[in-house]
Amino acid sequence: MVVSGAKGSNINISQVIACVGQQNVEGKRIPFGFRKRTLPHFIKDDYGPESRGFVENSYLAGLTPSEFYFHAMGGREGLIDTAVKTAETGYIQRRLIKAMESVMVHYDGTVRNSVGQLIQLRYGEDGLSGEAVEFQSIATIEPSHKKFEDEFKFDVSNERHMRKMFTEDVLKDLMGSNDSVSELEKEWEQLNNDRDTLREIFPSGESKVVLPCNLKRMIWNVQKIFHINKRGQTDLNPVKVINGVKELLEKCVVVAGQDELSKKANKNATLLFQCLVRSTLCTELVSERFRLSSEAFEWLIGEIENRFKQAQAQPGEMVGALAAQSLGEPATQMTLNTFHFAGVSSKNVTLGVPRLKEIINISKKPKAPSLTVFLTGAAARDAEKAKNVLCRLEHTTLRKVTANTAIYYDPDPQNTVIREDQEFVNVYYEMPDFDPSRISPWLLRIELDRKRMTDKKLTMEAISEKINAGFGDDLNCIFNDDNADTLILRIRIMNGEDGKMNGGDDEDTVDKMEDDMFLRCIEANMLSDMTLQVYK
Repeated sequence: MVVSGAKGSNINISQVIACVGQQNVEGKRIPFGFRKRTLPHFIKDDYGPESRGFVENSYLAGLTPSEFYFHAMGGREGLIDTAVKTAETGYIQRRLIKAMESVMVHYDGTVRNSVGQLIQLRYGEDGLSGEAVEFQSIATIEPSHKKFEDEFKFDVSNERHMRKMFTEDVLKDLMGSNDSVSELEKEWEQLNNDRDTLREIFPSGESKVVLPCNLKRMIWNVQKIFHINKRGQTDLNPVKVINGVKELLEKCVVVAGQDELSKKANKNATLLFQCLVRSTLCTELVSERFRLSSEAFEWLIGEIENRFKQAQAQPGEMVGALAAQSLGEPATQMTLNTFHFAGVSSKNVTLGVPRLKEIINISKKPKAPSLTVFLTGAAARDAEKAKNVLCRLEHTTLRKVTANTAIYYDPDPQNTVIREDQEFVNVYYEMPDFDPSRISPWLLRIELDRKRMTDKKLTMEAISEKINAGFGDDLNCIFNDDNADTLILRIRIMNGEDGKMNGGDDEDTVDKMEDDMFLRCIEANMLSDMTLQVYK
């Protein structure tokens, strides 16, 4: 079954004969459901593989009761996931259908809704119906100049080779006329121009495009219908091929009209199709490789024109419901919670149904917003410069550079209860630039993370300035040196002149918060709301 690809994989075989493996719930090992253990059969604080859901038996040998239970837990999650996902995706699809149910192709070729609002000037920008197009490759993009010339350039000078290909009448026409040679030269020039245009459109060399009329299949059909002998001579004049292709492409119109805008729109809509037809039905290939007769070529040209016209979206086609179903159907195949594709843990991106939900709801607050910035110039090649750009772009709050915070009761500011801070506190109190008597006995001590500070290119002074700018004279902030063993910020509330913050009567101060509670509020506010760096 695995080899044929019908169902199953190597993992399933391994689970049957070797080992079932680790069971997961919400992308983690089996969690502790009882007190500090997964099941009552294990001792407390057992973090071993068996206790946390590793099934070492195979299905063939059979699972132990605890392994069976963990396996059931993992399987249950899958069932719940499927049930929830069905409801979620069903609702998403219903909303899509309701939003687009009235969108249809009108008789002027435009796509409009029930109140006549214009949605597209041509369905899918090229006016072609989805079921009538298929992947085709344009052969002129990939080959080298030499190979391209060998395959696609019609060589009039090689008379011996031409006698093998054409009947006498065609040879006479070709040899006796200068117009034929100039027509063939023009065709070669056009093929070169097409190749340059296509290489601009597909810089990666991708030659597969979605277009109507599978030309290779149609040519194969015409060779069978008209019993073409690939070794015999053909009565098809190359000039007739060039004119036939030109007339065909003039008839294959998506946007009718002779004004400049219509012409440009039509050119854009049919450009790839024209390139495909010109490259597949160039004189060299038609004469040399396909050996089509005059009759067969005419039939082929007529068939391409018919198929192209049938491929255009019919007026009345309900393309809105079609688009909604085309989004809704793959959504039902998605997994709801994508623990399986956890990938890189640091790149915590939202995937699957939750992400689709965010996109369709145009969610104001996406779960994991991320931005990919492509650098140019020197920064693109130099890691240090790229880091500088990152530092300037990234929004940095105090929380991002804080290792830990603590609130102390430290009534004597000059002789602090924290021994390691005494040294830099002394330096400050030698020449204080504030009134020590107004200082609150409560101290907020913030320890900063040196590595993050260095990464963000922040200094202690810069952070202190931000705090002073935010709170002014209400807070007293002192800090140690950037080269100290631990980076410390000491923050205290400055009380009002009469000993209470901002002064006021006793009745007013009754409602005031205690200093330690107030300091706790300031701490929460600082960590989450204080911006240290932001891109301007």
